[in-house]
Amino acid sequence: MSVLRKHVFARSVVLRQLPPSLDVEQALSCFPHGRFHDIIPRSKDVLAIKFLDSRSATQFTQKFLLSPRAPPLKDATIEYDQTSPLPVDILTAIGLRNASRVIRVSSNNVKDIPEDFIDELRKCGSIESVESDKRKAVIHFMSIDAAMKALDMLRTNKTYAGYSVYYGFDQKCDTPLPYPASSRTDLVLTGLPKGTTTSELLRRIQSGLPDLNREVVRSVVYDESNAKAFINFLEPAVAKIVFDSFNNAESSTGGVSVSWCRNASNPVSASLRMAVSAGASRTLTVSHLENVQQLRRVLKAARKLGTVLNHPYDPSNIKTVNIEFADIFSAFKAIERIGKNMDSYPEFANTFISFATSTNKLKPLKIVRVQTISTPELQKGTEATQTQAAPNPSSSTTEVS
Repeated sequence: MSVLRKHVFARSVVLRQLPPSLDVEQALSCFPHGRFHDIIPRSKDVLAIKFLDSRSATQFTQKFLLSPRAPPLKDATIEYDQTSPLPVDILTAIGLRNASRVIRVSSNNVKDIPEDFIDELRKCGSIESVESDKRKAVIHFMSIDAAMKALDMLRTNKTYAGYSVYYGFDQKCDTPLPYPASSRTDLVLTGLPKGTTTSELLRRIQSGLPDLNREVVRSVVYDESNAKAFINFLEPAVAKIVFDSFNNAESSTGGVSVSWCRNASNPVSASLRMAVSAGASRTLTVSHLENVQQLRRVLKAARKLGTVLNHPYDPSNIKTVNIEFADIFSAFKAIERIGKNMDSYPEFANTFISFATSTNKLKPLKIVRVQTISTPELQKGTEATQTQAAPNPSSSTTEVS
């Protein structure tokens, strides 16, 4: 049995002919697990689900079609649906903050949770289910977007001062299995030729890897004075390939030796792996730049946000530049800081920021500028401001890479 894919790389599906008496929580308990981004009831018997990427949507669809179905779903059908790109700030929150559809709240100051607590949360978005008592609550939202809004609201609202608020584990999420405890992801390269740059080293490593279409390096630290580099990979299998490639080609490595790092980094979290699978990377694409001067200001600001390894751009197209950071968390933090405090980064005014990736079509972060304009009221000694938004990327001749 197959399902028609109307939209290439679709990350959304629509389930039809569901029993009208089946609510969302009951329906999800009958479905296969998946990396859900948003769940949208369209009618009593139709449910749309957005996933983090097209691969997750495909895996969910195959499981739904091939696995035995619960009795309530015996007549249900599934098809791919047209979808919008995944917002880049959602991907950033997953990789940096372990964001999910679930929020956990607990009182640390002997105060009961307010009676109107759930009503306040519903203002942030639709809720699938709530488990609560007087001092703690677990809220399952229908979307990660709603959970993010709720978490920000609870952490900034004085009413909830003294409460612990954090993302919870989504038990219905198809979370990747942890790597075995014996897995190793950290390599040390020694004896690097004098003058070697970090970018050259990474290009050399990536040239020996299969085309995975996703980020493979979590971080790189280059100790130029000692001709040594520490590289932390996102996947043990990739680290092993690189380790073997250097050991098996000693005659062509120019005296470079490789070994496993004794002090390994923290294990790669499931959330970070999901974010990378959906398109997160160490490289950001900044598009819709107005001129060379703005390009230079953006690069200067980027160096304050993290260690920049490379920033290639086409001189014939100064409107777009890729900025490669030394570690993926610098890229996450850059997007988060700029997005939450746009006024502090005027260099990025009227630009669009996203991850430079080919694994998933992402909706870039749009940076808007607040511009002071002249009005008749200025003659009376007052000022008015107007928010000037950047043009929509789809209407511009310069596409986000």
